[in-house]
Amino acid sequence: KSSAASDVYKRQKLITLSFLLLFSTNTFAQDIGLTNYVDPLIGSEGLGRVFIGPSCPYGMVKPSPDCTPRPNSGWLPMPEQVDGFSQVHVSGTGGGPKYGNILVMPFCNGMDRINHIDHRKDETIKLGYYSTQFQSSGIQTEITTAPKASFYRFTYPKDSLKSLAIDAGFFLGESPVPDAREAQQFVGSEIQIVSDHEVIGYTRIRGGWNNGRAYTVYFYAETDKPFVNTATWKSDKITDEKFQYDSHQKTGALLRFNSSEDVIQLKVGISFLSSLKARQNAHTDIPHWSFETVHKQLLAQWEDLLQRIEISPRTPEAQKRMFYTGLYHTMIMPVDRSEENPLWADDEPYYDDFYAIWDTYRTSTPLITLIDPKRETDIVRSLINIYKRDGYMPDARS
Repeated sequence: KSSAASDVYKRQKLITLSFLLLFSTNTFAQDIGLTNYVDPLIGSEGLGRVFIGPSCPYGMVKPSPDCTPRPNSGWLPMPEQVDGFSQVHVSGTGGGPKYGNILVMPFCNGMDRINHIDHRKDETIKLGYYSTQFQSSGIQTEITTAPKASFYRFTYPKDSLKSLAIDAGFFLGESPVPDAREAQQFVGSEIQIVSDHEVIGYTRIRGGWNNGRAYTVYFYAETDKPFVNTATWKSDKITDEKFQYDSHQKTGALLRFNSSEDVIQLKVGISFLSSLKARQNAHTDIPHWSFETVHKQLLAQWEDLLQRIEISPRTPEAQKRMFYTGLYHTMIMPVDRSEENPLWADDEPYYDDFYAIWDTYRTSTPLITLIDPKRETDIVRSLINIYKRDGYMPDARS
């Protein structure tokens, strides 16, 4: 063999040996949940742009705060303002933003305004859980999630006006320049209050990082307490109407709850097919009103995956945190949208948001093959199916 080939062979042996060491039985105590070593804040600031909110492995729904329409992940460090909490985000991406769809925002003032921007007084960020308290209103927002539906718990100050805005027009990366490169552009939205617990609708956006065609995010929002007063808006006009149809303008709803209700819970199901499918996703993923149960189920999914790699008990605590956080970040994207493909109908798995395969195939693809081969098989089947439909193998697709 040539000297260069010999060097490559030695490096391959070293990599193989490294993986064998990682999978050795020399483990640290498993009674310490490995999810405790995951720190979602690592890589979140500056150009890291990782998603800090709760997410199931490869989860379609990723709820978290949106701190103005600028950052790709929606989040910026305190004391930046919060426009609200949207349901769909990407993680760790460069280029232009994508998503930031279906914004919800609790508020305590009158129902005569569309925007209810506030600032964070404090913030708690853990795997599968986010919470913050607002400076002006004093409202506490807690978030966890299932694969296709997010779960919110809002705690309002006593004797306040308990209100909630649902904004179907908000998105990240808005630009006043038509067809600006890698900027998202608004196409249309629609909203309807269908009962004293339920709101449905959609948002349609085009462009973004991939300069892509329009996509539609449908939603179904349900609260555990009834609305006692409602309004909707189109563009900047608020009315008492129960619905606002799509006429290429931004729409939303304002909801008021009984003043005696200090805690309001909210489910938001998401679909790329229809509002009724979003409703099914919400009721299938979260068929109850226990915030703690949803959170525990999410942690159990991650614990199962993280425990597939065991490291030495002598590993310093800081390196355990780095290692399991890095492992966690490899399984946030791509996103499993099986049974949610708006482009064609078949029984094959469908994955989206590959950012981008030329960055991941040397490292995370072999890793997932080792620790979760069924998942990697589904991802590869999805890629082959995309090739059959589109005529080329995708690299960076959203």
